[in-house]
Amino acid sequence: MPDLEILKVQNNSDLNKCLNIREIVFVKEQHVPKSLEIDKFDTINNQCIHFLIKYKNMEVGTIRCLFINDLVKIQRFCLLKNYRNLNIGKNTLDEIEQYCKNLNIKLIKLHAQYQAYKFYEKCGYRKNSDIFYEANIKHIEMIKEI
Repeated sequence: MPDLEILKVQNNSDLNKCLNIREIVFVKEQHVPKSLEIDKFDTINNQCIHFLIKYKNMEVGTIRCLFINDLVKIQRFCLLKNYRNLNIGKNTLDEIEQYCKNLNIKLIKLHAQYQAYKFYEKCGYRKNSDIFYEANIKHIEMIKEI
């Protein structure tokens, strides 16, 4: 997708841009308590890799990958409201999946907000659990072999 960049976060300045986007989407828009939104994985050089999503040179989203043995768990994936439904999400997942394939990861899982699970199904993910709640929001676990 032209004009789309998915940048691996390498410094605290870019990490803070990701955290600011997450605060707008999860804390302000979806009313997730900030104490639940930020956690021990929100640092650089730990078990997670953070990515900053840029579209037309604007910082529009973020995604976090938690590495657990031989799988990756996608977390905190969000786009600012004005940048949804532009195919940015699908293209971001495609790039993250390729990144994981290059690391010999064969399985990706995620906890999809229930209202978004059809998006993930269109991207090749399948339901892997019953509905459950995280931060008072309905979720469902989804997986994809890559």
